[in-house]
This record gives sequence, structure tokens and C-alpha cells, in this order.
Amino acid sequence: MSNWNTEDLMHLKELTNHKVIYDGYEFVWMHRLYGEWNRHYVNNFEDYNKPMSWIHHNIYNWGKEYRERQAKYLEDMRKSLDIDIKIREISREANIKTKQKVLEVISLRPSISNKEISDILDVTIRSVERHRK
Repeated sequence: MSNWNTEDLMHLKELTNHKVIYDGYEFVWMHRLYGEWNRHYVNNFEDYNKPMSWIHHNIYNWGKEYRERQAKYLEDMRKSLDIDIKIREISREANIKTKQKVLEVISLRPSISNKEISDILDVTIRSVERHRK
């Protein structure tokens, strides 16, 4: 896992955002992020073969990591939607007391606010606060 954020990875995985330049003495690997060319690697190279091979190697790795992050994002979205469905099912259950509904919703989504719970269950915020304690 690299330290690059997802937007940077999106740019770095593109071959056209990399170049090797010759400064008159040595070769320099440059990358373009946010429309600006910057040095990618601290050291210079004696020939252009090494940075070119490193570019290809890293583009593959960045592309792989970017795809993994996208897959994780989709998986997290699916999980969140499954939780939303369960919460709606709990809210429609007539045989369960409000306190139990509040506790079940909190167990499914601990970060949910009292306002959101009150909207889902159609009760007052004060009721949710009382049951949440």
C-alpha cells in the first residue's frame, strides 16, 4: 500500500504523466500531478533504461493498487446498503419496542446520529436519547 492518495494514484497510473528528461549530465524521472511536472525520484540516473523500467514497474503497481481501492470502495458501498436495508426492516417491524429498535440500529451503524434514528423510526430525538443511554 503506497502513501499516495487515490486521486494521485489515478494520475500516476497513466503513462503520459511520466517522462524522463536529460539535463545535460544525467537523466531525471519526472511526473505530472495537478498539471505540474515535478521530480519523481530524488537521484538522477546515468542512462535512461533504469528510470524507464522503474516507470513501467511502478505504473503496474499503482494501477493494481488503484483498482483494489476502487473494488474496496464498491464493497464498502454494498455493505453500507445492506445495513441500510436492515435498518429499514427494523423500523417497519411492528412487534419490536422502540428501545430495542434503537439499540439494533446503533449496533448496525454505531456512528448514526440521534436525529437520523429519530427520522428513521419516526420518533422524537428525546426518545432516542433516552433509549440510547
